[in-house]
Amino acid sequence: MHRTKRSRSRILVPSALAVVILAGAAAPAGAADGAGAAALENRVAAARQEVAERVAAAGPLDDVLANVSKMLADLTKSLEALLPGVKLPPIQLPKLPSLPAIPDIPALPTPAVPEIPEIPEIPEIPEIPIAGSS
Repeated sequence: MHRTKRSRSRILVPSALAVVILAGAAAPAGAADGAGAAALENRVAAARQEVAERVAAAGPLDDVLANVSKMLADLTKSLEALLPGVKLPPIQLPKLPSLPAIPDIPALPTPAVPEIPEIPEIPEIPEIPIAGSS
């Protein structure tokens, strides 16, 4: 004999679990201490800084300089981590001077386009007799 009714546990367990999660009774283990929130804030601040650095760069040279300065900043952070108590000053790359504006190109005379000659009429194709037809 097999069952024809659905088991109530199939319906009740997932819905009860959903209620517990939505009510906030079951939070992740990292949310119980304040360290998780601080780490999350640090990650958000780092992501915003990275986005601001990417937006600030305007061209290929600026991209290269931004990447080099990011690498230097990461290097100083890792050196400070290896040498506790030593504070290294940030390394700043010199700013590029502003380039003069490119003058406008003067209007060039456009040559006259020659007229297209008239296309001759195509004569009608004569009927071709098909061999073997009567």
